[in-house]
Amino acid sequence: MGKSAAFLQKTMLYNEAPAQGRTAEADFFAEGIEACRLITKCYGTSFYFATQFFPKEMREGIYAAYAFARIPDEIVDEPHLTDRDEALEKLTDWTNSWRAATAAGESSDAVINAIVKTFEKYEIPIEDCEAFLRSMSMDVEKSTYANYAELEDYMYGSAGVIGLMVTRVVGYSSDDAFEHAKKLGYAFQLTNFLRDICEDHDDLGRIYMPQDEMKHFGLTNRDLCYHVRDDRFVKFMKFQIARNRKIYREALPGIRLLNWQGRLAVRVSYVLYKAILGEIERADYNVFAGRVRTNRQQKIYLSLKALAGVYE
Repeated sequence: MGKSAAFLQKTMLYNEAPAQGRTAEADFFAEGIEACRLITKCYGTSFYFATQFFPKEMREGIYAAYAFARIPDEIVDEPHLTDRDEALEKLTDWTNSWRAATAAGESSDAVINAIVKTFEKYEIPIEDCEAFLRSMSMDVEKSTYANYAELEDYMYGSAGVIGLMVTRVVGYSSDDAFEHAKKLGYAFQLTNFLRDICEDHDDLGRIYMPQDEMKHFGLTNRDLCYHVRDDRFVKFMKFQIARNRKIYREALPGIRLLNWQGRLAVRVSYVLYKAILGEIERADYNVFAGRVRTNRQQKIYLSLKALAGVYE
């Protein structure tokens, strides 16, 4: 094993010894963080891999932020919830539980308690949380987006503010880091949208591709319904990927503004998500044949590139 690979393995396996003589409150918090970790591991394969490069305390903060995002997201993405009112009711119930816990500073639910305590510790603004929940409501009420500006409004809540949260957990040297973090959230979100065109349409009845851009390339929603992959679709995907890569480049300068202890993990996230675009290209843009992804060997290779500061 080379020195770089050994360093990565050591970083990923690092864990502090469990604290001795913890209070019941600390044990309850640890229980909630562990649940947040399992949520992250279950739903965010590439993201979870990258989180292993954060120091323990920082990593736990990231788990809490991920759980805050994932739980409402799973509520609105439940395939069997065909009743819009039922989905909104479940989302409202969870939102009200979180708001009440935030006001009280604690919760009897271990996961919500961990989220509330973590957000208080890192001073996560309540308006960022509300912006995220607003976008989750949009997922129930809205299935298409007229143009990119409209989509970006959705992405600010669904992904941009998550970048802002992560920045507060990691720490930063300049407020300029926030704008770059927002961009990185957009870049990650757009990559997911491109990879999941088929799943979003077929399972959730949503199209996150701007309608005016589809029309420009001669595509209709019906084409997505029937999984049409012709020259029109390929040209459309090339346009989308080019913009996505541009946003990655705009986000990149923000990494050096983060706390040095968290930079490697963010760099790893950056290269792993960006690599998905290359996998879409290697699949000849056939996102209808199955979910494109990077395997563990590719993840390790890309992580080594990130360690060396290579992003392309």
